[in-house]
Amino acid sequence: MNYKQSSDIELWQRCQQDDMRAYNALFDRYFPKLYSLSLRYVKDSSTAEELAMDVLCNLWYKRNELTIRTDISTYFFRSMKNHIINQLKKNIPVTSTLELVGEHQLVSDSQADNEVLISDLETIYREQLDQLSPQRRRVFQLSREEHLTYAEIAREMNISVSAVEKYMGAALSSLRNGMKDYSLPSLLFLFGSLSVLVYFY
Repeated sequence: MNYKQSSDIELWQRCQQDDMRAYNALFDRYFPKLYSLSLRYVKDSSTAEELAMDVLCNLWYKRNELTIRTDISTYFFRSMKNHIINQLKKNIPVTSTLELVGEHQLVSDSQADNEVLISDLETIYREQLDQLSPQRRRVFQLSREEHLTYAEIAREMNISVSAVEKYMGAALSSLRNGMKDYSLPSLLFLFGSLSVLVYFY
């Protein structure tokens, strides 16, 4: 079996048969991308490496328990985003959340109310995204939703890397400005593990 040329699903199926070489191939394939994604938000190389390692190691340790209903790539990046959000939560003082609850009485213990708040915030995000120019929106989505590197985006869109950087910077600036009334603590409190949150940071 050629592990390097095997598909993700083939490697995953071999992992479930306790094939360590298949796992190593998946590890080598995804660690750089997961580490890069993590480092983008936690800003610390050691922490970023630890988070990426946790995601990849969990795949092996839980290989006989996991039921992956999406493709492996989606599973990895969803797990990575959840790890990043949990790490960001650790860096927010408890008083921030307590003050938030006191200040925003709209936050309710009712699950239904929380779902409405989350839905409203996500709607605002999508509206802000729709206001971007087609080029900026495409660059942003390829980076944040499809997890491509700037070089990969440049090839995909047939533009220069510097153009990608320019479009990405402009997109982030517009989106952050559109969400400026919502602080990081409030977004974390309301979104919980919603993956949209890490797009802005």
